[in-house]
Amino acid sequence: MKLKYDFEIMDMGEEYVAVPVGDAAEIIHGTITLNEVSADIFRQLKEETTLEKMHKYLKSKYNESSDDEIGQTLVAFMNKLLNAGLIEDKNLQRNN
Repeated sequence: MKLKYDFEIMDMGEEYVAVPVGDAAEIIHGTITLNEVSADIFRQLKEETTLEKMHKYLKSKYNESSDDEIGQTLVAFMNKLLNAGLIEDKNLQRNN
């Protein structure tokens, strides 16, 4: 899986903002506010990856969190991105 559009992640101090760039700026109007974890996920999605690779990366960075907590956070955020039409992945189901 990978983001369908290009975004620049900007560190705003207390939060992060994903700004669409290039052709994405013509399609996506506005920005996406992210926390540190979701910004890390967004960065991982700039290249083709898998849930397993992202889980392993997040576990290494946030080692105080349990595998279950990381997994739940990851899947919940990925489903939000899928439902927003920002990614496509056959392993995630769109919630209608």
